[in-house]
Amino acid sequence: MEGNRTKIVCTVGPASASPAMLTKMIRSGMNVARLNFSHGTHDDHRRLMRAVRVAAKNAGKTVGILQDLQGPKIRVGTLPPDGVTLHHAENIILTTSTVPYKSGGAIPVTYEKLHRDVRAGHRILFDDGTLEVIVTRVRGRNISAKVSVGGVLTSHKGMNLPDSHVDANPFTRKDRDDLLFGIENGVDWVVLSFVTCADDMQTARNVARIAARANGTSMPKMMAKVERRSAIDNFAEILAVSDGVMLGRGDLGVEIPPEEVPVIQKDVIEACRRAGKPCLVATQMLNSMSDNPRATRAETSDVANAVFDHADAVMLSAESATGHYPAVTVQAMAAVIREAEKSHYDDIRSVSLVVPDVPTAFAESVSVLCASKLVGAVATLAAYGDAVGKINMYRLDVPIFVVCADEGIARQMTVSAGVYPVVLDDAPATLSSRLLQKLRREKLLLSRERLALVTMHGGAATLSIIG
Repeated sequence: MEGNRTKIVCTVGPASASPAMLTKMIRSGMNVARLNFSHGTHDDHRRLMRAVRVAAKNAGKTVGILQDLQGPKIRVGTLPPDGVTLHHAENIILTTSTVPYKSGGAIPVTYEKLHRDVRAGHRILFDDGTLEVIVTRVRGRNISAKVSVGGVLTSHKGMNLPDSHVDANPFTRKDRDDLLFGIENGVDWVVLSFVTCADDMQTARNVARIAARANGTSMPKMMAKVERRSAIDNFAEILAVSDGVMLGRGDLGVEIPPEEVPVIQKDVIEACRRAGKPCLVATQMLNSMSDNPRATRAETSDVANAVFDHADAVMLSAESATGHYPAVTVQAMAAVIREAEKSHYDDIRSVSLVVPDVPTAFAESVSVLCASKLVGAVATLAAYGDAVGKINMYRLDVPIFVVCADEGIARQMTVSAGVYPVVLDDAPATLSSRLLQKLRREKLLLSRERLALVTMHGGAATLSIIG
């Protein structure tokens, strides 16, 4: 089967808002459209969703829609159009009061509890860490600080507080409103930003469950964005209550020393793989292609290394949302993935002598069957969620087809590496023959190839070889 095993998630925005451009991106390898709810109105996102669905139909592909919630807004307030220059060693004042900025005065911030969370000696970083100040004193709502790394600070730039315990609720009122909008409009995945603990995910999941039931719509899958030190410290608990993980390396690389991020990336991806849950690697993967038609060598290596780490998906941000070359960027990412997947560096071939349960042992046996080229593909039912996660843990060299009862369930499968949804009613009497016919007809399985049909539920598992 042609195509990448590792999936491509593309942030959609002004540069990729038309069905024509989106169709080109999908045909180039895009699997999931990310909508960034830090920007735009509900009307803007509704138009983008419609465009994605039209483009997916035009391309004849199943494309998921991922809603990325903003989370707590820890940003600079409104400044002059040209920004404010912060000079090295200069003393400045930040304020959580609502007074507008006046030349030479206090710089407003949107996070109303900032004066409570910071102390003298704490660092405050702006714009992904390109500017830095150190707090010298807190008095009332005013925070005095000394500039350690200067530059031009412009309106609404993000802020990071690596030395402070941030009391902001990661599931804000805006997030709640956006989540309800997303469920009404049929998003497939919801990403909760700035997660700190399992309770954060449970709160959002409960709201989503109630809203989906009230609307009579499908429950979206819930993904935790890992971008804070506390999320790393509590990762096992967060993973247990999440359907997947997005590794937000931008904020994470500011919250913790950036040299720690590559190892954390490997650890997070490995934990997700073993749990049978998808992991999406994000931030600046092909950032230079926002303005250039070619990626840097370092960016190419970054994408390849995410494949070697066994990430389920890699993500484009500004490159596909506001960049000059959205479709070219998708093509470049797809080419890197294909080349990386040809190598032996992304193979998982170890056969453990000790496995934790029968389904895992069964899944390992299926992986050996595939590695021996005795079958050309594996198939299972979406209803057997354990089967998809367990088998995909071994990152097979053959596709895993998942039979889904409807398009909504199919779109939720688009984030997982090597997994391809097939929409069929799952009547058991004729399922195997109809599935085999469909795969042959659509040239997803060659006439000489056999199919391994797997069912797995609880501690029981069965395997049928057909074709």
